[in-house]
Amino acid sequence: MPTIFLAALLVILAAAVLLLVRWFLARLSLTGDARSEYAARSEIGGASVQGVTAHEFERIYVSAHEPRWALYAAAALAGAVLITWPALNALLVIWDAIRTAAGASDVFAPGYYPWMFFMFFGIVGAWAACGWLAARIYHARAPEEFHAAIARAQGHPVDEVAVKRPRPKWARRAEKLRTGKADQ
Repeated sequence: MPTIFLAALLVILAAAVLLLVRWFLARLSLTGDARSEYAARSEIGGASVQGVTAHEFERIYVSAHEPRWALYAAAALAGAVLITWPALNALLVIWDAIRTAAGASDVFAPGYYPWMFFMFFGIVGAWAACGWLAARIYHARAPEEFHAAIARAQGHPVDEVAVKRPRPKWARRAEKLRTGKADQ
């Protein structure tokens, strides 16, 4: 394997490991934060944690606030590294089959521009498929919003829970511009 490819492989795997370490350290920090948050809420009056055990509150808090993106980005990078060599081999077989079936001239032989174009976009497509799969799983496994999860743990029907989400400043400005009530 050429040295440049090995270096790229090591850099990508190092980035994946750093993302995993970041996720793990954040989970450790959030676990401590969850314990202190539960203790503080219990001291104040406990209405916000009434009926929720410390372990359950910790699980909900960590799952709602952890940087899941780092875990899935590491998985996408590792998947891209793992899929590269099989994808290269598959693309070579596909190119040769298409070239043979079409009876193409030597202009379409490996090493020329049409082949380079096919290989480049084929590999980029394989890597994009890894990112797409990681994103699909990331969004499919998204945890419940923190306040709704606490309400569910307390036994309240989630449909009755009103979670206030402040509108971003840009949305308020856009609404003012749309209705013509912009500040002069």
